Amino acid sequence: MINPKLSQQRSNANEAAVKAQFENLKYVVQRLDTRGANKPKRPDFLILNSAGPQMLCEVKTIDSAFYPRDKEKYGVEHVHISTLDDKFVGAFGTIPTDAKEKTNERLTEAVSQRAALIADHPGTADLPLLVALFFDFYAQHLFPYPYYFEPEISGILTIARDIERNKAFAKLSDEEQEQHVRAGFEGVPSPVADKLPPPSTHFVLVHNKAAIRLVPEDFARLCLPEDYYG
Repeated sequence: MINPKLSQQRSNANEAAVKAQFENLKYVVQRLDTRGANKPKRPDFLILNSAGPQMLCEVKTIDSAFYPRDKEKYGVEHVHISTLDDKFVGAFGTIPTDAKEKTNERLTEAVSQRAALIADHPGTADLPLLVALFFDFYAQHLFPYPYYFEPEISGILTIARDIERNKAFAKLSDEEQEQHVRAGFEGVPSPVADKLPPPSTHFVLVHNKAAIRLVPEDFARLCLPEDYYG
């Protein structure tokens, strides 16, 4: 079972990473999910530029093992490996046949959060909704993106890191790669640092072809396409 504190830490870190990436692209990010006790959740962010509000963005973190609240629904026999599981010992458990369901549930939640926002602020109704999805190492393989998105979702985002840096690293000799990795473990400057570009991050955007509201073209041009992952 996943440690709730670790899961929340990952969720907070992913929200911060999405906010920072939008800001790197010169957007203004305004937090929306500041609900009171009697108000439903809203999308995390309103994304603006000099022309005004452009998009809504909700960040969802999906872990490969199930949360405590999922036990009654799935049963303990369906819990499988997770790097966040306190009892992780390196053995795979049973992968549930409805593995995609958690991802679909998170997307449905995002649509409900958008509806709650629009009920209070009708002026946001025409803004496209982006959902940024993050998976842990095992969930990245066990929980593929769904083939169908609700039309209210304009696209799905994730973050790719160090693309050019990784390409440059692959071109180093075996000895240079070993030197670089060893330096990282030892916490000392890498002797081949001048051969590697600086760390970088990019949004990867998966368009929803059935979306009611399209992702703004100027934002889409700043993202890597969905076939980046092959």
